[in-house]
Amino acid sequence: MKFLVTITLAVLAAASGVTAQDTLLLRTYRTVDVCSSERRWLIAPYLGNIRSADSLASFDITIGFDTTNVRPTDVLSENTLSFGSYFPATMTLVVPGEMRVFGFNVTSNMVGDKPLFAVAGNFVGSCTDSINFTFPWPPTFNEEFKKKVSILRSEQVQVVATPERDNLLGVKFDRDTVKIDGRDSVQTVQTQIIFGAASPRTAILRWTILDSTNVAIDSVSVNDVVSSEIAIDSMSASATVQFTSNRNPTVELHLRNQTSQTNATAKIVSSMQVLDTCACVTSGLTDTLNVSLTNPIVSVSSPVDDSNERLLVTNTTATCHCNHGQTNEIAVFTVTGERIASQRSLTGDVHTMSLEHLPPGPYIIVGSCGSKTFVNLNLK
Repeated sequence: MKFLVTITLAVLAAASGVTAQDTLLLRTYRTVDVCSSERRWLIAPYLGNIRSADSLASFDITIGFDTTNVRPTDVLSENTLSFGSYFPATMTLVVPGEMRVFGFNVTSNMVGDKPLFAVAGNFVGSCTDSINFTFPWPPTFNEEFKKKVSILRSEQVQVVATPERDNLLGVKFDRDTVKIDGRDSVQTVQTQIIFGAASPRTAILRWTILDSTNVAIDSVSVNDVVSSEIAIDSMSASATVQFTSNRNPTVELHLRNQTSQTNATAKIVSSMQVLDTCACVTSGLTDTLNVSLTNPIVSVSSPVDDSNERLLVTNTTATCHCNHGQTNEIAVFTVTGERIASQRSLTGDVHTMSLEHLPPGPYIIVGSCGSKTFVNLNLK
């Protein structure tokens, strides 16, 4: 019995000389911001709290890395276990994709709750890349070292893109105010995409109607881009756009008057949301378009000239004949003077408008050639 107790005590005494920590953890101490001018990373291997009884005197550790986006530059000893050692931590990069760091002490053991050493370097990849460090070879220590390292772990370096606000980047209207005369009349407005210091590859362009149902965005057309996806609802429109290089894209908005009020107003605000995080920029430029909406009352009058020849009206169509490329417009009014439909042509001498969508009743048909007007009272 005494012999068994002696053996048990001997085993416990031997076990007490080996700590529970058997993991080598490669810690990361910096987040890499690809939008920053200094894209540095910092890593350090950590064994836990090392005591004098652990007898750590030397180390030889190889860390693997991706040569396409990682450039090791410095090995650091300050505030680490290797600080003040006879032979401080030294790094070699003889094998591509491997940094070998080794060091040793002669007069005393390495002691403390600190990393063994630290390595710093530059990140040369893009914002979509990741930084991963590995242990391609098992680490080695002096034979007297009590810890038996069998678990190797590595934290991933975080790569982020923190964009800066650019007040010159966004969408701007070609004017401050637009006037749309008559219900269901359509007016075209152009917006210019303005690039600041950076040129994003993809973005969402938005036009939002503020506090009004008097105007609607009928359609959106985007020019000089690789692709665009248009979405329109009752109070806004958007275009998800992929830009080309060396271009100044333009966007046409077709706005429709949808009020019967004599005078009304609305506002449309333009904005841009950059989708390309690698551009490192957000849009700070917005613009506002003031929309004036009217329904003018017209009186039935016509000069006694060639109005019947210039404006031809049937139950299904109205055709206006103009000369010399004048602006050609046909408008339909109720007998009370409310404008209910119109079409405008900037090219061509002859323009025809369909009347089939109108319910039966009396209408005033007005044709315009430049500043000259022709009126027809029609009973459908």
